[in-house]
Amino acid sequence: MSIQRKYTGQPAEMRATPQRFAIRRPISEWADKAGELSALTFPALDDRQAALLPNFLSRDAVLCHAQSPEGILWAGTKEGLWRIDPANPESYDRVQCFRAYGYLLDNHVKSLQPDGQGGVYALTETGVSHIAFKSMSAKQKACLYSEVNYRCMNRRGMLSGGVYHPEKKAWTGRESDNDGLWTSLVAMGDLCRYAVLRDDPKASPEERRRARELATLWTEACLLLCYIPGWKGSVPAFVRYNKAASNRCSDEYLQEGRPYATTLPDNGPAGLITHEPTPLEPGDWAVSNAMPEIVFRNVEGYIARSYHVNDPENDPIPFHDGVFFRKKNAPDGKLISVRVPTTTYKGDDIPPLLSVDSSLPIPERLRRLYTSEVNAVTGRHYNDDDITYKCDTSNDELVGHYALWQLAYDILGPEDPELAQIIADFAARHARHIAENGFCLVDAGGQPTSWARMSREYYSNRGSDGFLDAPLGLSILLQLFKVAHHVTGDSQWDEIYRMLALDEPYRYADVLAENYLRHETLARDLAGRELSESETFNAIVEFMNYSDIRMSAISYYTLMQLERNPVLVEKYRAGADSWWKVLQYSRDVEWYLTYQLAYNDQRIKDGHGRSLVDVLAWQLSRFPVNPRGFQIDNASRPDVLAEGDRLFDPCTGLPLALPMDERGSKGSNVFAAVSGTPPISGRKALSKSYNMIMPYWLGRYHGLLSDSGADGPVGFEDVMALANQDI
Repeated sequence: MSIQRKYTGQPAEMRATPQRFAIRRPISEWADKAGELSALTFPALDDRQAALLPNFLSRDAVLCHAQSPEGILWAGTKEGLWRIDPANPESYDRVQCFRAYGYLLDNHVKSLQPDGQGGVYALTETGVSHIAFKSMSAKQKACLYSEVNYRCMNRRGMLSGGVYHPEKKAWTGRESDNDGLWTSLVAMGDLCRYAVLRDDPKASPEERRRARELATLWTEACLLLCYIPGWKGSVPAFVRYNKAASNRCSDEYLQEGRPYATTLPDNGPAGLITHEPTPLEPGDWAVSNAMPEIVFRNVEGYIARSYHVNDPENDPIPFHDGVFFRKKNAPDGKLISVRVPTTTYKGDDIPPLLSVDSSLPIPERLRRLYTSEVNAVTGRHYNDDDITYKCDTSNDELVGHYALWQLAYDILGPEDPELAQIIADFAARHARHIAENGFCLVDAGGQPTSWARMSREYYSNRGSDGFLDAPLGLSILLQLFKVAHHVTGDSQWDEIYRMLALDEPYRYADVLAENYLRHETLARDLAGRELSESETFNAIVEFMNYSDIRMSAISYYTLMQLERNPVLVEKYRAGADSWWKVLQYSRDVEWYLTYQLAYNDQRIKDGHGRSLVDVLAWQLSRFPVNPRGFQIDNASRPDVLAEGDRLFDPCTGLPLALPMDERGSKGSNVFAAVSGTPPISGRKALSKSYNMIMPYWLGRYHGLLSDSGADGPVGFEDVMALANQDI
C-alpha cells in the first residue's frame, strides 16, 4: 500500500527565472573582444550609482561598471564581478557574485561591456567572459539535467558523473565508490517526476513516457547492484570483535569452544554509553597457532557498490581503490566469484583468491542491462562471467537503495508487478542478511564491511568514528526494516524494527536525537576544555562531516514517510531537530525538503527567518545550468568571513551558505569557502545534478512546490555548449 506524507500548507510557486550562461576564453582565443574591452574607459561612479552599492563594496573598489536601462548595476572589482539589482523581488537575488572559475578565468575584472540583452562581456587579467541570461523554468532545468544524465553519464543505467574523452570527442559515464547512491538519488527524483506528470492533465504522453522510462532504467540499475553478487548460502568465518577505536575487526580470533565475552555494556549506545572493546578473557583469543571457533554467516542479500564489464578500455576498473570480485564459471558449471588482488587496505578476512558461490539467479530484466551490450573486442554479448563487481559496501550506498525501494514500489509497483516483486524479494533477502549478522553487512570473508557496521559494539566503541556515526547509521538501520516491512508485508521485519527502535538494550530511536550532543562532546574533547555555546557551535560547523547530511536527509525522509506511530514520529522529529541545530542555516535543498516534511502540518522557518518552502524554491532557481563542476574560491569575497574552510556572515557571525550557482560544488559541503573541481588541463567532468532533480520533483510530489513557469528557448545542445568549453 502506498503511503505519502504530503505538505499541508501553501506550496511555493516556482516561475521562470533568468539563468546564468557563461562562456569563458583565454585572451589569446578572443583577442578582438579583449582589445575592444581594453579600449573602454570608465568614469567614477556617480552618487546615484554609488548609492546602489552594498555596504561591503566601496566606490574605490569598483574598477569598471555598466548599468542597464532597468537600473541593474554591474560592478567589476579585484574580487570578482557583482550584479546589483535593488528592485528584485527576491532579496537573496539583489546582489549576485560571479567568480573564477565558474564565470571568469580570474577574479580581477578590468573592463565591462553590456551585451544589449541583460548580460555583459567582462575582461579580466587572463580571460574574456560573456555572461548572458536566459529564461528557464525549474521543470525545464530538471528535465534537461535528466537528459544530460542519460546521454552523457549513463553506464548501463548507473550515474556517477561523466568525463570527456578528447580523442573520442564524447562524454561517457564513470564509475565511483557510490554508484548506487548517486543513481538512487536521481532515480528518486525521476520516479516522482513520473508520478507528478502521470497525474497532471497538462502533461503530454511523451513527457509521461520519458519520465517513466528513465525512472525505470535508474531503478533497474540500482536493483542490479543488489542482485549482481548472487552470493548463495553462507561462508565460514572466524569470530572476531570490533577493534577498539576502529572500524576494523580484531587481529585475534576466538578459540574453539570458548565463550564470546567482551567489555560490551549491557545497554547503549543510547545515553552516550561507550566502551573500549576488549576480551574479558584474553586467553580465549589467539592471533595464530590455535584452533579457531568457526561459524557460518549468511551472505545472501549482499549489495555491490558498482560493477564493470570485461572491457578495460571503455570500462576500466580502479583496482587501487576497492575490493573487487570477478565472476567465473567453475569446472562444474557453477558460477562463483573470486577476489581480485588489489593494493587496497579495505576489508577483513578477504584475501586474494577467496571465492564465494555466486549462483543465485539475477532477474532476467536486470541481466539485460549488461547482456544486451556487445563486447567490441570479442563481438559477443557480455555474460555473467564478464562481470567484476566492487564490494566493501557502505552505509552511503545502503541509504539510497532503501529509499529507492520504497518510492519505486509505491510509484511503479502498482503498474509493474514484476518490478514490485523484484524489490520485495530482495528487500526480504537483504533484511535477513542484516538481522542474522548482528545488524552488519557482511562481506565474503564473513566479517562486516568497513562502513556498514550497524551493531551496538561499533556504535558504542569509544574513540572510533562510531561514536559520531551512531545517530546516522542507526537511522539507516531503522530505515531498512521499516522499508522491508512496507514492501513485503512480513511482520517479522516490523517486530525487529520496533525492537531496535524502542527496546533495551537498543533504544535506537533515542540515539537519533543525540546527534548534536555527540558533536558537542567531541568538540569539548578536541579542545581539551569546556567551551561556550557559541564556541561549541562554531567548532561543530568546522569539523562536521557534511557528506553525512545528504544521507541523513534521505533516511529521515523515508522514516517520516512511512511512520505513523505518534511516539516514533516524535522521536524521529527529535532526531531531525538534532541535525537542524546546524542545518537551519544551510539552505540545503535536501534537508529543507526533509525537515519541512517532518513537520508537514506547519510552515517552518529556517535560522534566517525564511520559510523553508520559499528557500527551497529559491535555491533550486539558483541551481547552475552548466553541468560541469568548477572550483570556486570564495574565501576572499568582501561579503563573507572565512574561518578555516568555512564561511560565516560577517554581520551575524552565523555560518553562511551561498547560492548554489556561486559555489564550486553543487553537493552538500554547504559552508565551504573553497569547493568544486580544481582546474586540471585537459580534464572535464560532469556532475550528477541529483540535488536539482531529486528535491525539485520530490517537492512537487509532496506538495511543497508548484510550477507555473514557462519553458525558455534553451535545449540540450545549449546546456552542453557550456559543458564543452575547453577551460
